[in-house]
Amino acid sequence: MISFRAGLYAVLALVVYGLSWYYNGQLIPLLAAGSIVLMIWGAIVWWPCLRAGLIWPRGFLPIFMLLWFVWFGLTLFWSGSPYSSWFYFWVLGALPLTFLIAIMIPEPVAEQFWVWLWRGILISAWILSAMALWQYYQGMVTNIGLANLRPFGPLLDTNSFAAWLNLLFFPVLALYFVKDGRRQVSFLRGGVHLEAFFYLLTLSVLLLAFFSTSSRGGLLAWVCTMPFAVWGLWRQPAARSRFLVVAALVIIAFLLMDYAHGYDLIGHLSPGYITSNITTVSRKLMWIATWHMYLSHPWLGTGIGSYFLNYPAYRLPGELASAGTYAHNDYLEYLAEGGLINLGFLLSFAGILMYAMYRLLYRAGKALQMSDEQRLTALGLVLGVFAITGHALGNFIFYNLPLSVLAGLFMARAWRIYGTSENTQPLLPKIGINHGFIAQIILLLGIVVASWNLLADAATYAFLSDNTWLNSVIKNPRQRTTLLLKVADTLTSLRPLATQPHVYLANTYLTLAERDTRMDSASRRSLVQAALHQYEQSLIGIPQQAGVLNSIGTLYLTQGKLLGLDATQRQRQTLLAWRRGLAINPESISLRNQIAQLAYADQGDVKGGLTFLRAGLARPLFPYPRSELLLDIALMQWRADEKTGAEKTLLRILHENPAYEPAVSWLQSIHRQAELHSGDR
Repeated sequence: MISFRAGLYAVLALVVYGLSWYYNGQLIPLLAAGSIVLMIWGAIVWWPCLRAGLIWPRGFLPIFMLLWFVWFGLTLFWSGSPYSSWFYFWVLGALPLTFLIAIMIPEPVAEQFWVWLWRGILISAWILSAMALWQYYQGMVTNIGLANLRPFGPLLDTNSFAAWLNLLFFPVLALYFVKDGRRQVSFLRGGVHLEAFFYLLTLSVLLLAFFSTSSRGGLLAWVCTMPFAVWGLWRQPAARSRFLVVAALVIIAFLLMDYAHGYDLIGHLSPGYITSNITTVSRKLMWIATWHMYLSHPWLGTGIGSYFLNYPAYRLPGELASAGTYAHNDYLEYLAEGGLINLGFLLSFAGILMYAMYRLLYRAGKALQMSDEQRLTALGLVLGVFAITGHALGNFIFYNLPLSVLAGLFMARAWRIYGTSENTQPLLPKIGINHGFIAQIILLLGIVVASWNLLADAATYAFLSDNTWLNSVIKNPRQRTTLLLKVADTLTSLRPLATQPHVYLANTYLTLAERDTRMDSASRRSLVQAALHQYEQSLIGIPQQAGVLNSIGTLYLTQGKLLGLDATQRQRQTLLAWRRGLAINPESISLRNQIAQLAYADQGDVKGGLTFLRAGLARPLFPYPRSELLLDIALMQWRADEKTGAEKTLLRILHENPAYEPAVSWLQSIHRQAELHSGDR
């Protein structure tokens, strides 16, 4: 029975870990499936604990993790973007949640559970290393270019992938010392310990994969963590020879994998390079913008997972090296998204890791009453989590779901080894709950509600965001459209905060009102009102949707007469929606141009329109949008009969972006007309 339960728990944990690999903040069905499996695993583990009245393990860390998870849940109630925060609640909350599940596994089962789980984690280390080496090889044979010759494994970011490899490296390193310490005969005399040799091979492939990423942040985290590993392992018998072997592997891996880059990894850590390199300069600008974001919402922040929605309004000129999705500093992003309390939890977690290392390095042996093998095992796990926590100062780490899941599992195992083994008396009777089934029902209801929402989110993504798979299932376009309309209508009821179903319905209603000429005015008005209502409903879950506000403004402009608005009211409502959208995303060229046309040029104030358009050039714009804005300026200059100025603007576009085809075509047309006029003379 114990073996079955341990195996079941290990399978569920590994399924959660595996499903998290390719989520990357985008594939919502993977997040939904992983979170539901995590809750099922948690329910199976917690069910007998609640029946027994909830016997809670003593110690600070379990209480801290519980409070941290509860805090993430509470932030959903005041988030400025509750629908976006919902997804990041599961990503960031995976760390404390997996910890809370793993520590509640009964002791006899927990040991066997870890044996099976660790085997799966070791297999994942080999799979990830193989992915890295294969991606590196593919980049080499296809001449992908040095800047892109950096494997990222199943993630979208190579630095986060390097952090993942660091997370795995240190526990494997500690276990190599533990297993090799059992060898009675020296290696040169044929004393090979097969398990230790396997860990040595695992270290080798991890190091090859790690250096193939050429991650400066990963290397700095590794360098800063390695002294603690040396400190903890140095007193072991024959530690010097083992460290020489590891050092040789490090040197070989670096020489092999950084060769294609000209060994520039070390040079990229020099102060001169860091202060001048565009990626680090952009990080500084991003951190300043993130600080400004925090100052605008100093108490409770903007809501977890809302950074990418708010960042466009704070992006500083000169920062064009990032997509603006994450702050590349989890501590600052925690501060901006959740205020000082949110940052306090992350800093406290870092402090807990430091205290754990202090206990394992200074209070080992009799003080903690554990064997050296247990101490080193726990130390390796803590060091792995410590490495990624330090790496989070320069990259987004905890926003990667597999890293959060694995960090929670590692901390649970480490705490089980070095923490107290005592439990409290049943807690539920102390708070007046004398029947454990009441807590079980509450747990079950919570899982059902959360799973209901997650399944609705997965359906929203599958049917409305990425529904190309449906083309092969339903060949008839009319039938597909009818099905999608029914799905969207159902989802608006099942998941009111989901934005995509509302937008889909609004677009459909508006299309019907515009295209069906046989429809009477009353029916068209009803459809337009329904479309406007759906657009407004979509802003409840995520208010920072400049595109939706653009659509609302266009609706007022084109269909406002049907709604009973006069010309002045239509213009006022349109400009109000468009200006709200531009405030959210000042980089939007279409919104800026539309406002310039309606508010200025159409009123006869072309110069005012030009001034408004030119103000957009002060915003941080990527090359193509910048060319688009300059083209809009040239068009308005032409409209104002400033033909010479328009030509100069077009030439400026080609100077900055020679491949911008609209400017090339327009200049060619101007020159052809000039030649025709000169020929007529």
